[in-house]
Amino acid sequence: MTHVAILGAGIAGVPAAYALKSRLGPKDEVTVISDKDYFHFVPSNPWVAMGWRNRSDIAFPIEPFLKDRGIRFIHSKVKRIQPDIIQIDLENGETLFYDYLLIATGTEGAFDEVPGLAEHTHSVLNVDQAEKALAAYKEFIKNPGPIVIGAVQGSSILGPVYEYAFLADADLKRRNIRGRVPITLVTPEPWPGHLGLGDIGANRSAVEAALKDNQIKVICNARTLRVDAHTIHVAELDESGNEKAVHELPYSYSVYWPSFRGVECIRSASELVNKRGLVEVDEYMRNRTFPNVFAAGICVAHGIVERTPLQIGAPDSVYSIQNETNTAVYNIVASIYGESKVSNIPQRAKWLSDMGDTGAAYLSGPQVPLRDINWMRQGRWVHLAKVDFEKYFINKIRLKPSAQSPSVASKIANVMSQVVPGEVAGAVSTSAATSAAKHLELNLGRDAFFELRALARSLARDPGAIASDLLSAAVSDAKSYLNEAGVDALERARRELLVEELPERQPGVEFHGGGT
Repeated sequence: MTHVAILGAGIAGVPAAYALKSRLGPKDEVTVISDKDYFHFVPSNPWVAMGWRNRSDIAFPIEPFLKDRGIRFIHSKVKRIQPDIIQIDLENGETLFYDYLLIATGTEGAFDEVPGLAEHTHSVLNVDQAEKALAAYKEFIKNPGPIVIGAVQGSSILGPVYEYAFLADADLKRRNIRGRVPITLVTPEPWPGHLGLGDIGANRSAVEAALKDNQIKVICNARTLRVDAHTIHVAELDESGNEKAVHELPYSYSVYWPSFRGVECIRSASELVNKRGLVEVDEYMRNRTFPNVFAAGICVAHGIVERTPLQIGAPDSVYSIQNETNTAVYNIVASIYGESKVSNIPQRAKWLSDMGDTGAAYLSGPQVPLRDINWMRQGRWVHLAKVDFEKYFINKIRLKPSAQSPSVASKIANVMSQVVPGEVAGAVSTSAATSAAKHLELNLGRDAFFELRALARSLARDPGAIASDLLSAAVSDAKSYLNEAGVDALERARRELLVEELPERQPGVEFHGGGT
């Protein structure tokens, strides 16, 4: 019997647990340990901070879904990892031994590295921070003033910084107060859209143009010195790394990205990590010192792609994290059965190509599309792609094991409860949202046709509206019966249809920030 322990119940940890349990033998055990009792889709945090998502939309208790698959879940912080004796000490007092360990904890923000950063700015690294940022934003719009959105030196995954800037721009325009709110973006990058990847195509001029079009001022090569209650102090460097200007930026509201470091329990295992507490791995996602320890996600120490005046961490995306997770899972199984391992390097290179200038590549690995300015400016379609991927990923985590069958009546019963008089007081049918939908010709049998019309008449409802609601519910239920391969096939088909529906790419289309 083999026991695999996984630290973290997030974007890397949960899919890894599902995959390992399905590939290992019936007597092998998989245990997930997390200090949080819920799964949460991190890329949607900026939407939560803007009020475009609720916590319940992107976070839910994870133990029931793990339990359905025979995976043990322990809700506890990790006190200490002792890889030399294959032992994990938990803060709940439990001691856990393992044969293989997969570290997927994510990171923590090093807010203490810049004086005043934690006290005076907001962040969206986790859903709790995003909710606090939203509360502060709601107060801000009552008395608007300057906004500063930034990232400190050493930050990585800088795409969301730009995303949040454009989201704020779009939201303020909707409220008709954008003219009263100057927005400044502060970044350690040598130029906008660098992202730690260097020069790929014409992205520099493209991103600069997008920022200019939306009247977002940007300060590059920016070292954030300290943050006071109403002022952010920034030193701007030249290309040689010498200080050329100092800025005192007034702000009424600020969201900042700190640099990252490993979480405390991982940092303390010095044999596993670098100076930032990030796990050192080889091309097989395996620790260099302990071959039975693997890691995936942003807790991994990635190399710097290009030297810049201020250090910029290498970026990550959900797509690249899934590649790393798949590699780690494959190699854990290969280690158990004595099979050949696979390298993650070609997959990582493929992801870098996906950050290029093709919209379809973006759809296969959704992230802020800074490598293709046409897509960024056609924000409505970017929004649809990201919403689509968000639903796909969350539904995949919620997917029931293939041996279980959901209730056929689940969604359809919900629709009927809304339209049958007296069942749900004040309920609103979903058909109102379908009025702008495209029409699909369906051939109903004679009996079904008359039954539908009779049902609609008995409820004093429009037959087309009820048919639309019932069909939507039936499709939702039908998807519940798909296995993992079926869900993947559905996602590919959905992306293909979305691309077919896109208008021709037109430079200069206003960026709407992904709203409705």
